[in-house]
Amino acid sequence: MRVLPANDIARASALEALRQGHLLLFPTETVYGIGGDARNPAVLERLAAAKGRAPDKPFQWLVSDIETARRGSTGWDDRAERLARTFWPGPLTLVVPSGETSIGWRMPRHAWLLELLRAWGGPLAASSANPSGAPPPKNCAEAISLLGEAAALAVDGGAIPPGAASSVAQRTRDGWILLRHGAISEAAIRAVLA
Repeated sequence: MRVLPANDIARASALEALRQGHLLLFPTETVYGIGGDARNPAVLERLAAAKGRAPDKPFQWLVSDIETARRGSTGWDDRAERLARTFWPGPLTLVVPSGETSIGWRMPRHAWLLELLRAWGGPLAASSANPSGAPPPKNCAEAISLLGEAAALAVDGGAIPPGAASSVAQRTRDGWILLRHGAISEAAIRAVLA
């Protein structure tokens, strides 16, 4: 596995690795993540195996813009739009119906990762770079020690400042519920939904 600092060279290498169906370790504004091409079933299987979780448990999909999430969801509504416009880019995952399942969409607020997502042009299936149940890594060395064997490339963006994980809100038939309390408060989310 190669380790590169978060720069243009790493972005080009990451794009090539994604095209080849590899997994990456990368920084976000909340934790180090692991991910790959969300549209490639083999990548999703390897991601589930790396995390040690059931293949049918979905991953969040990282995007560079609201339009990608809107187009990829059958249940994107005006409240999803308001939440995304208010809190994206940022630490809020929006779980929205998409056909027979739901997708957790997030636009990260990390400059290097956003540029990668723009260049990639589609979603990345992602999760924190730790086995299920373990604490998420806050630097590249921790991510490598936990899941480095599963990835072709690790991008070192330095240490992630202390802080909460992303908040997760889900659209249900009856409205929106908060699945995980995190960096964005429930009060702030409810104010947008009101």
